Amino acid sequence: MDTNDISACEKLVMKVIWDSTEELALQEVMDGVNHENGKNWKPQTVSTFLSRLVKKGFLNMYRKGRYCYYQPLVSKEDFWRATMEESAKFFTKGDLGELACCLCDDMLDARDIEKLKKKLNEHS
Repeated sequence: MDTNDISACEKLVMKVIWDSTEELALQEVMDGVNHENGKNWKPQTVSTFLSRLVKKGFLNMYRKGRYCYYQPLVSKEDFWRATMEESAKFFTKGDLGELACCLCDDMLDARDIEKLKKKLNEHS
């Protein structure tokens, strides 16, 4: 999966879909994006992003009655993991440990570091 193939606007649409517990129709996606991100996107704008995401293989679209519903084909976790791996390849020549160290130095507080230690101990 190439996470660079998805635009910032498409990520906003995907986030709404990923965060939902059920498949969403256009209106619900538009309402979610607008509410969560302070946007004022119209149905055609959101429909364009949804169509692109379907073509790129990130979403499945199906019809039920008059409405089209969207469901993710790529999980949020898989996308997140691929994003981190691509960042590691770009910034640290693929060294995920180096990427984690960079996060520890600048971005994680003590509570986050404890969570990370616990996760690392689970894999030991």
